[in-house]
Amino acid sequence: MKKTRLATDLILIVLLFAIPATSAWATSREEAEAAIAEAEAMHEKAAAAGAADNQAKEMIEEAESLLPSRQYTKAKMVAYWAIRQSEFAMQVQSGETAVAGDKQAEAQAAIAAAEAARKQAASVGGEWRDTAAMIKNAETLAGAGELDEAIKAAEAAKFQAERGYEQAMGEKGADLPDYMREAAK
Repeated sequence: MKKTRLATDLILIVLLFAIPATSAWATSREEAEAAIAEAEAMHEKAAAAGAADNQAKEMIEEAESLLPSRQYTKAKMVAYWAIRQSEFAMQVQSGETAVAGDKQAEAQAAIAAAEAARKQAASVGGEWRDTAAMIKNAETLAGAGELDEAIKAAEAAKFQAERGYEQAMGEKGADLPDYMREAAK
């Protein structure tokens, strides 16, 4: 019995030293703050070049708002998207990158269709949890020049919104079965 307990204790001690709980496992506050500072610097650079947009600034503010709740990894990710947004805006402004008008229009149309479908689903109480976030992701991708990915994300959001609407309409006249009404009493 003592040998088993001793063996267990030794294994735990070895694991504590072999697998240290360091900041390497997750993003630290300092890393998130550095990413936000980099995003702010890139946004200022874009503004100086006349290519700044409000979406990048909103992303920076969102990243900053995540710090008090210790969502450092998400804050860092949002800050990097803001950096990509500003970089893409500067590339378009300088002529380094040409945005295909058709692709940009297609992305915006897909996002608008997804938003319309989301509103329709919400009007009958059928909006699914992630649909709005998916649309926001599509907008972010479009702003960063990832037009093909933006279109895919918008189409997925539209699909979800349409299924949510169908589900709500299908359940509109639904009633509880007798056994559930009895259990609720």
